[in-house]
Amino acid sequence: MLVLFRIDDRLIHGQVILGWGSVLKPDRVVVADDEIAASEWERDLYAAAAPPEMKVSILSLTEAAAQLKGGIFKKEKLILLVKRPGSVLALMDLGFPVNEVNVGGLHYREGREKVIESVYLDADERAVMRELAKRGVALDGRALPGSPAVKLNSRVV
Repeated sequence: MLVLFRIDDRLIHGQVILGWGSVLKPDRVVVADDEIAASEWERDLYAAAAPPEMKVSILSLTEAAAQLKGGIFKKEKLILLVKRPGSVLALMDLGFPVNEVNVGGLHYREGREKVIESVYLDADERAVMRELAKRGVALDGRALPGSPAVKLNSRVV
C-alpha cells in the first residue's frame, strides 16, 4: 500500500526517514530513478541512508512501474520517492496510476524560481507540473507531515 509518493531531489534523507517515516511507519522505501538504479555505488549509498528495519528498493522507472502495478509490494506500506516531476509523468505514462504527489524538496539552483519554501521550479519542471495537474494529480507541497499542506495545482499554472 502506497502511503506517500514524494518528489524530493535528495531522495532518502532525514525529512523522509525521520519526519515522514516516524508518522507513516513504512515497511519499504522505493526509489524510482534510472540513473541511480544503474549505479551500484549510488544504490548502496542510498540504501545505507535508511535504518536497518526499513527495506529499500532502488529501481529504474520501468521496473518501478511494473513492480508497483504487479502488486509485488501490496502487503507492505511504501514510500515512493522520485527526484524530479518528470519521473512522476513517466510512471504515469508507464501505466502506474497517480492521484496525489507530495512535492517536498526541489531546492534552489540556477534557473529555478521559488513556488513555496523548499520548492523551486524551472520552466520545464513547471510545464510538467502543469501537465500533472491537468491529468488530475493533486500536488501537495510540504516538507514534513506536520507542516501546513499547500495545494500547488493553482500555483504552477
